[in-house]
Amino acid sequence: MELKQLEAFTAVVDYNSFSEAAKHLFLTQPTVSAHVAALEKELDTQLIVRTTKRLYITSRGYELYDSAVSMLKTRNHILNEFVGSHKRIIDLGASTIPSSYVLPEILSAFGHLNPDVYFHSELSDSMGIIQQVQSGKLDFGLVGTATEDNDLVFIPFLEDELVIVTPVTPHYLQLEKEKATLDRMLSEPFILREKGSGTKKEVDKYLEKRKIPASSINVVARMNDLEAVKRSIMNGLGISILSAKSIQDLKNSRQVIVFPLDRPAPTRNLYIVYKREHNLLPHVRQFIQFVRNYYQPH
Repeated sequence: MELKQLEAFTAVVDYNSFSEAAKHLFLTQPTVSAHVAALEKELDTQLIVRTTKRLYITSRGYELYDSAVSMLKTRNHILNEFVGSHKRIIDLGASTIPSSYVLPEILSAFGHLNPDVYFHSELSDSMGIIQQVQSGKLDFGLVGTATEDNDLVFIPFLEDELVIVTPVTPHYLQLEKEKATLDRMLSEPFILREKGSGTKKEVDKYLEKRKIPASSINVVARMNDLEAVKRSIMNGLGISILSAKSIQDLKNSRQVIVFPLDRPAPTRNLYIVYKREHNLLPHVRQFIQFVRNYYQPH
């Protein structure tokens, strides 16, 4: 059971509507429905009855509502007590690569200089974060792709190389000695990321530029979770094209083999994204500028 599920459920009860709850929470209606459905499954009881005309809260639903409101009030009290009005809050989102390999070092560095800033972060794929920035739920996001949306501003702050990643087996060790190219690798079993991933979008662009049709790739699995892709590679399921930054630790510890793609190496940018008309607070603008400068050569 997660607090975001309880927030969704209490909002549905408060507004007597899934659509109104979604609007006030800056979520999509399917997301709110999924949160409530997850609660019902975990608690093994029906909380809300929906008909074509209206919805009804069950008796067990009202029991949960009272407890949920109490829990959420306690959460807010704890935040106020420990964070307090003296803290300046930044609501940010990050897709997989920035969340795992950029945010930890940036937040640590910025936090040392600005101890009065409190961060609340959301994790999703690139398109999920972009949608939350668009809805106004987040001050800004760090993502692995840019869109054509004129309401949003995308600022590149870090360039990341794409590479082929394989397991450490005699077969791939031999290919490493031969300096095998992508064309040679196309017959190998490939693990691809799902839609929504910034890496997936950049890989698609690269293959299209090389005029490599999707049908020529031996796809054995599609996964949305980067860590699952990395574990699957190490366990010998297949190979993949990934961000060099995301596998640097595995490369250094020789748990995977990394093959460069054609030179000049294909790269993908990581972006800061915020809403063009959003009135960013001074400390949010300060953090965005800090991120922009952090990876610039000195």
